[in-house]
Amino acid sequence: MRKLNTLFDHLINTLAVIAGIFIICMMFMECYEVVSRYFFHRPTIWSIEFCEYMLFILAFLGTTWVLRKRAHISVTILLERLKPRTQIYCNLFSSFMGIIISLIIFWFSLKTSFENYVVGVKVVKTYALPKWIFLSFISLGYLLLLVEFIRQFSGHLRRLELKKAGKKTS
Repeated sequence: MRKLNTLFDHLINTLAVIAGIFIICMMFMECYEVVSRYFFHRPTIWSIEFCEYMLFILAFLGTTWVLRKRAHISVTILLERLKPRTQIYCNLFSSFMGIIISLIIFWFSLKTSFENYVVGVKVVKTYALPKWIFLSFISLGYLLLLVEFIRQFSGHLRRLELKKAGKKTS
């Protein structure tokens, strides 16, 4: 199990690095667009569209890393004022809700992605690209979030058990 956790952490880190590379690529593409448009009067037709696609994809590549690092926005003013055991129960509840929501979105995005693949739906802007490709990133992102929420839920359960065991012995 420890090796599986390490492998999962490595996957999350790799996807977060890819998301960071996407941000750097988007920056260079937009700089190229500005220079080509205003200095050479030859704008590109592809840069904004590809930046939109990359922004969409990077959101689903990086969210699990953010969740694991607990770097997302959260309201802790109330949680910090609660007793430690109550904090654990609140964390269990939020992890459980994350599991349920991630499972539902994963399932429906996977189903929709498959349906779009079968029908052959395309996103048509400057280029016509298969829509299922973009929908599959939603599935991947929520599958990874599902696994991370399960990991966090089990970690909170372990902390609760340790808390209970500590109370019984004291």
